[in-house]
Amino acid sequence: MLGALLLACASLFTPAEGRDQAAIEAFRRGDFDSAASLWTAVLEDSPALSDAERGRILYDVGNAVYRKGNVVESVGWYTASLRLRPRDADAWKNLEYARATAKLDPADRGDLASTAWRVFTSLTARESRWLALSGVLVGFAALAAEALRGGRVLRRLAWLGLVVALAAASPWVYHRTHDDHDTALVLEATDHGADVRSEPRSDATVVGNVASGAEVERLDELPGWVKVELPGGNSGWIESRAAFSLKR
Repeated sequence: MLGALLLACASLFTPAEGRDQAAIEAFRRGDFDSAASLWTAVLEDSPALSDAERGRILYDVGNAVYRKGNVVESVGWYTASLRLRPRDADAWKNLEYARATAKLDPADRGDLASTAWRVFTSLTARESRWLALSGVLVGFAALAAEALRGGRVLRRLAWLGLVVALAAASPWVYHRTHDDHDTALVLEATDHGADVRSEPRSDATVVGNVASGAEVERLDELPGWVKVELPGGNSGWIESRAAFSLKR
C-alpha cells in the first residue's frame, strides 16, 4: 500500500519537477550542496523552462551558494536571475546584500542615472515585445488618422504617435541586441579584480584589469580561460573561475 502510494506521488512529477522538489527539501534541511547541485541540474537539463521559472531557480541557487558561504558566487546567480525577472524585489534585495558583503559596488547606486537605467530594463523580453507592438499600433493609428482627415491637430498627433512608437520599441531593441550576447560577470575575490592577459597563460603579459562585479562580453573559451572584450574594444584572457556566465 505504501509502495503504491509512493509510486502514485512520484508519477505526479516530471523529472525536472521531482529534482526541484528534492532541492527544496534539501535546502530546508540545510543540505545546501545538494540543493545547489539539484537546481543546477534542472537548469542544465530543462531547456524548455519558462523565463520566470528559470529565473526563480537561478535565485534559489543563489540562496543555496550564499548559505554555503560562497558570497561572491551568489552575486552571479542573483544577477543572472534578474536578467529573466528584472522586477523581482527579493532578488534585488539579496543581490545588493551579497554585493555589500563581498565589498562590491552596489548594482543600483541610487542616483538618477542608475534609477533611469533600472526602469528602462525593468521589462522582460516578452513584455518588451508586447510594448513594442502596442507602440506600433498607436503610431499607425495616428498616422492613418492624419492621412485620412488631415489638419494641424492630427498632424501633431501623428508626430506624437511616432515618438510613442519609437519609445515603446526601445526596450525591445535593447533585448534584441543585449540578450544575444554571451555576457559574463567578473567575480574575483581580490581588491584589484581580475587581471586580463594577452594569451591564455598565467605567465602572459597583463594587458588590463576588470573590476570584480563588472560585466564583460565572452568572445572565446579555452580550458581554464575565457577571452573577454574590454571597454574600448580591446580583448584579453581571464581565468575561467573569475568569469561567471550570465546566460544560463
